Amino acid sequence: MYDDAKLPDKPKNAVGLAKDIPPAEMEAMLLASYTIDDEALNALANERAQAVKSWLTANGSIASERMFLVASKLGADGVKDGGAPTRVDFALK
Repeated sequence: MYDDAKLPDKPKNAVGLAKDIPPAEMEAMLLASYTIDDEALNALANERAQAVKSWLTANGSIASERMFLVASKLGADGVKDGGAPTRVDFALK
C-alpha cells in the first residue's frame, strides 16, 4: 500500500526512488495522509446500521417492519450516560 501511495513527503534515495523505511514509519505516513470528513463517517455509520438490520432480519427472525433506523449522530451531544460517542445504541420499545 505504501509503495502505491502518492505521498508528497515520501523519502527518496539518491536516484529518486522511494527509500526503504521501517514499517512503523510507513504506517504513520499513510495514517497522516488520510482525511476523513463528517460525511464519510456518517455514511459509514449508516452502512453499518443497515448491515445490522439486514442481519437481524435474515438471521434473527425479526421482521424488518419492526425495526427502525434513526439518524446517526457524530459526537457526544445527547449521550446522557457519559459513555463514548463511538458506539452503537440499541433500544427496545
